[in-house]
Amino acid sequence: MKNIIPTQKEGNKLDCFETVEFTSTEIASEAFIIASYNLLAVNEWHKIAELPAAVFKLVDNNGLELHRPLQLHDYIKIDIPGPGLPRTKGYDWVNVVHMESKEMAEFKILSVSLKPCLDPTDPENKETAHFFEGIATSTLIVEQRNNSLLFQYAGRNEVLNTENTHIIDNVRNFMVGLGAVLGASYPQWKALIKGFANDVKEV
Repeated sequence: MKNIIPTQKEGNKLDCFETVEFTSTEIASEAFIIASYNLLAVNEWHKIAELPAAVFKLVDNNGLELHRPLQLHDYIKIDIPGPGLPRTKGYDWVNVVHMESKEMAEFKILSVSLKPCLDPTDPENKETAHFFEGIATSTLIVEQRNNSLLFQYAGRNEVLNTENTHIIDNVRNFMVGLGAVLGASYPQWKALIKGFANDVKEV
């Protein structure tokens, strides 16, 4: 997974893990299918999370909601708790920059990497529409090894986005981003990872 998760170079990093053990590799494989579906079902993330907070919506570059599994280069519009980003009508935006899927006899993995991006519905504005700079990444992974499933969230290079044209955007990003760096984002991602894990425990 070293080549899936970007190298940490600057700013903050965050990791969350959950593991589920099954009685056989066959059952674990069935659980992997469900877990993979959940990972790609972005519009359901806030329902899957044990403690729902942020709401994620899969959209096209016009901001229209998509009702299908996540694909490479898709956009995700995020409504996080607290003050929204003024110039984007309260939303933060990320783009799907990498997806990886491997399947072997006793090893399977599916990963999705997201990066802060421009608001695709406002092409005139070239500033990153997120409280972190574009260097930041969020990688979500589901991995099967034999009869175990590992769920992981890896945040890397989380640098506050505070050099925008509008001061009010910078103030908001500083407040929200600092909260995330100080640990406010951990419960959100931990709740989602835990939700992924709990959803397959009854398989």
